Amino acid sequence: MKAGFYECDITPAIGMERPATYHKLFIEKINDPLKARAVVIDSGSTQIAMVGVDVCIVPGDVTEKVCAALPGIDVMLSASHTHYGGPARLSKFSGDTISELIRKLAFEESVCADPDYTAHLVSQIVTAIKMAERRSEEVIFSFGKGTAEGVSFNRGFKMKNGHRATHPGKGNSEIVEPFEPIDTQVGTVGIWRKNDCSFLGCIVNFSCHGTCDGTGATADWPGQMVRTVKSVMGEDAGVVYLYGCAGDITQIDNQSLSPTESGPEYSKVVGVTVGAEALKILMKAKKGDISTLKCKYATIKIPRRKPSGKSLKQALEIVNQWKRDTPFHFAKERLLLEEFIKKEPEYNMRIQSIQLGPLVIEALPGELFCGIGLEIKKRSKFPFTWVSSLANDACGYVPTRKALDPKCGGGYETRLTAGTCLIPEAADMIADKASEEIKKFTPDAVPVGPQIAPSNHVWDFGNCPPELE
Repeated sequence: MKAGFYECDITPAIGMERPATYHKLFIEKINDPLKARAVVIDSGSTQIAMVGVDVCIVPGDVTEKVCAALPGIDVMLSASHTHYGGPARLSKFSGDTISELIRKLAFEESVCADPDYTAHLVSQIVTAIKMAERRSEEVIFSFGKGTAEGVSFNRGFKMKNGHRATHPGKGNSEIVEPFEPIDTQVGTVGIWRKNDCSFLGCIVNFSCHGTCDGTGATADWPGQMVRTVKSVMGEDAGVVYLYGCAGDITQIDNQSLSPTESGPEYSKVVGVTVGAEALKILMKAKKGDISTLKCKYATIKIPRRKPSGKSLKQALEIVNQWKRDTPFHFAKERLLLEEFIKKEPEYNMRIQSIQLGPLVIEALPGELFCGIGLEIKKRSKFPFTWVSSLANDACGYVPTRKALDPKCGGGYETRLTAGTCLIPEAADMIADKASEEIKKFTPDAVPVGPQIAPSNHVWDFGNCPPELE
């Protein structure tokens, strides 16, 4: 088995749009470089490239263009979900086929992709993959998992009124308990040179929003995690981050009164914590060969939720007031959805399944709630199972069915928008299909490292009865 790493810069320019919310925001300064970090693994018959991309989302058309430029390589693109990255978001509308109102809402009042930046992004991702392929060398692998406690929290809460709320406010007396769980697992694959067991690079999986640092363009906490690993393992080491299932997971602890869970310094808290855990796993690594590298694809059709006629009438009334407040933004989104759903009433979700020895990775589009990933992990027979959401495409938030239950659900992620609109059954459909795909693979044994023959010779110093006199 061969592997190689490479990274390319994708830092956006000052003045570009940044896709972080439902209205236009612009990049005002650069805090740290943003990268496309690639690893290519080659079994001789299969080549797989996994790329951690420092963007909020990876639009499907970016994935398609990258794949078209790399025939013969199975490509997985994972957005780090930084909220201060470049304008890679794909517009759902063509300006010459829509009404003047929809055109204005879609292009003047919403985040738009920048064609020049998108072309640069595609080029840099392709370059990172090609260079990683050229730098490939014979390797062995290690697999491990640990936990990073106290840096990720579910932002959805059951409130005293019986319903779910998102970010209800720190210390709010109406909070009953977190609505759903978190996943603190840090998954780490170590890749080591076969000739001398020196460190080549690693792949890390963890579930948390990239929302620590909103003060300038940044790779956010995943960038800090990468720097943490490199500071110990070497600046030439490759580190690829694959985003987990964190649609409802952030660094904000709403049950704490601490004011310090945001900003550049706090991105270090999260990144160093996760990076330190990855390092601990690498330090204890049992290295060895693996025999299996596979990639499979499946597609499921998921219907979209449709806005009611009454809600559309109300939305139009709100939009026509042009207040540009919260009601305006979500009314705008409802009108855009009504237009978009005419041409795409269903979403064709492409599920990518990758086996790397004893590890299986389910790469899924959309911001999946953490509970969906945990369900897939629970059903898996593999020693190591990762679920990477926001992979290869975007389809908005995918809440659990419970979060969309009118009797107890609710919250920001359940709002109906042009991007977030899949039916309540989507979570179960995705978990079922992903679990079905995992069953098509058979896990390799976990590497155990070098072994010696058993000994029947007791240490001379220790082979004695107690000396009492």
